[in-house]
Amino acid sequence: MKESAYKGIVLAFGLLLLAVVALWLYSRYSEIRTAAIERKKAETAAYLRGRLSALVDPGVFSGADSIRQRQGFQSFFVSIQSREASKIKIWNRDLTVVWSNPGGSVQQQSTENRKVREALGGEVGFAIERQRPEHLPESQVQDLCATYVPISDAKGDILGVVAVYQPAQSLHEEIRSEFNQWALPLGVFMFIGYGMLVLLLHMLMTPKSASPAAIDASSFHHGKEGSSAAPTA
Repeated sequence: MKESAYKGIVLAFGLLLLAVVALWLYSRYSEIRTAAIERKKAETAAYLRGRLSALVDPGVFSGADSIRQRQGFQSFFVSIQSREASKIKIWNRDLTVVWSNPGGSVQQQSTENRKVREALGGEVGFAIERQRPEHLPESQVQDLCATYVPISDAKGDILGVVAVYQPAQSLHEEIRSEFNQWALPLGVFMFIGYGMLVLLLHMLMTPKSASPAAIDASSFHHGKEGSSAAPTA
């Protein structure tokens, strides 16, 4: 087989192998990312609900007593405030912001916020949003994990929604670390496997040359025939 044909087959096998591995890695990355987000949502929702039930009377969501409402949500925010939870926003069932840190958006309606509407339907929402946290300069923004948690009373009726905003760096690192545990060994395996494939194809497609023993026997045979055919004096 010609060398160009051999190279073409090797290249085709390599591209096919690369495509299959790339598709598998993309699928695996999506699975890892989805699982990490679901864990994040569950952990955040459980934490927020636990702190709210311990510190805030469900009645404050109605807003009948604005002072009591503000004090209750302020105490709740102070209890969870940290570098990992530097901002929260709270909506009532009318999609109105009843408390926020910072407080510039209080009394605004979020009728276009799909995540809030989904949370009012009972589903924990999640999104990665690019925002400028309060402690950073205006020129700096970062990815924040926004988790929208529906809050219910003892009867199971949804009272409102609490959104907590956390830096997304830890989530990105968790996803990247778990993905690398799969990708790096697979990359090494792919490299070794492709090298063995190239070697195997080379061995199968390279014409077999005569062995040295066969060559010597053939030379001796021809030499003997030539000798016996020589004319006599």
